[in-house]
Amino acid sequence: MEDFLQIITLILISSVKFAFGIPFVSISERYTFTWFETNLYAILGGMLGVVVFMYFSDWLMMIWSKLRAYVFRKKMERRELFSPPMADVENPLQIKYEYVDKTMPPRKVFSPRSRKIVRIWSKYGLIGLAALTPIFLSIPIGTFFITRLERNKRKILLYLFVSITLWSLLLTTLFHFANIKTLEDIYS
Repeated sequence: MEDFLQIITLILISSVKFAFGIPFVSISERYTFTWFETNLYAILGGMLGVVVFMYFSDWLMMIWSKLRAYVFRKKMERRELFSPPMADVENPLQIKYEYVDKTMPPRKVFSPRSRKIVRIWSKYGLIGLAALTPIFLSIPIGTFFITRLERNKRKILLYLFVSITLWSLLLTTLFHFANIKTLEDIYS
């Protein structure tokens, strides 16, 4: 049972933040996975995260947009359609109204992170973004952006599988054969 929980822990960590899964297992004294087992479970976890976030990101975005529209509609219903009247006292009394638009406020299109991702996409395409996803972007964020920029899901799965496999082999080899067992070993 304890082995099963250790396997599930590595799979779940790797499915969300791939860069932490292999070092966590390698540094912890409780985990006694072989090089092959570590790679197998990390790749399985990474691909599980890709599949889950690829197929559920559209659903999550739909829920988010409906929730956002509902919240802003409620806020706008509480507002008045016109501004309070203003009196111009220097001239004869005139009442002026300003029409208040009932539309939702404009959404922020680009953040600094999304600008960097679009820059990487325009320079290197799917290969560059897939290569950076497991380590630098995290599986959920990278998969979310890749599915927005590329519609061919088989291609996305293939590129991310290759990227996750290569990163897993590199990290597992580094931690297992460099004999890194504590955090002090990394920094020394």
